[in-house]
Amino acid sequence: MALLPARAGRSAAPAPPAPGAGGAGGGDGFVNLLLTLGLPAEAGLEARRLMFENGPDAIAPQTAFQLGMALALDYRAEEAVPFLSAAAAAADDPVRADQWQLATGVVLLRTKAFPHAVQIFSRVEAFGADGPTRAFATRLRCIAEVLAHDGAAARACVGELPPAGAPRAAEVDDLLSDLEINIRLRGWMGGVLSGLIPGLGQATGGHPGDGLLALAVNGGFGTAVYLLIADGAVADASLLGLGLGLRYYLGNIHNGADAWRGAAERRRTAAAERLIRLLGPAPERR
Repeated sequence: MALLPARAGRSAAPAPPAPGAGGAGGGDGFVNLLLTLGLPAEAGLEARRLMFENGPDAIAPQTAFQLGMALALDYRAEEAVPFLSAAAAAADDPVRADQWQLATGVVLLRTKAFPHAVQIFSRVEAFGADGPTRAFATRLRCIAEVLAHDGAAARACVGELPPAGAPRAAEVDDLLSDLEINIRLRGWMGGVLSGLIPGLGQATGGHPGDGLLALAVNGGFGTAVYLLIADGAVADASLLGLGLGLRYYLGNIHNGADAWRGAAERRRTAAAERLIRLLGPAPERR
């Protein structure tokens, strides 16, 4: 994901405006200077000041886009989105406006604002100015659905990809199935397994060491309780079993559920990463 903003920036970035050029009679020249000096945070503060005092036209669209991308690459994605959105809304060229909207959507992915990103990609996909841009928007929408771990939406989106860009069907179907794993149900299954045999949920959930430890501890308490009852020390057996043994047994069930939930989440994350690689790059312009 870290490469997506850079890609969007390269595909849509215009030539850097000359200092002093832009809205409000060149009032954004200092913003451009701060960007040239590699100070995006300070440039953002200056741009917001200009827009507050002189209105949204105080910053030229190209400057706003440059500033937004600089903030995004400086890990200030939430600050970048308003500038990118303003640049896209004010762009004169429809193709450039679409590209800048896609860049905004990619930055939103970095903030994990997946529904908002999907809305932007869908809008460009439906109303984009040219075919390659619409195809790129479709691919980005699929990526957003995958990152959101929305298996049903991702399956529908991948099915809409053009045949030439569609990834390998069999592998994609398996990965989409992994993406649709029910995390809550997996947690219940892990808890039940650990309830039946202490440590079984942990062991089958990818933590065999924790499983062996849970089996040993709970087995030890069970053995001690049995021996106490065999000796007639029922009160001591009750105190040990209910006071300490039950606590460890319930903790074992909780840990078994966590192990299965964690394993399912790791599987979904791996499937999402693989799906994004299979979706491939955007189509080239002709």
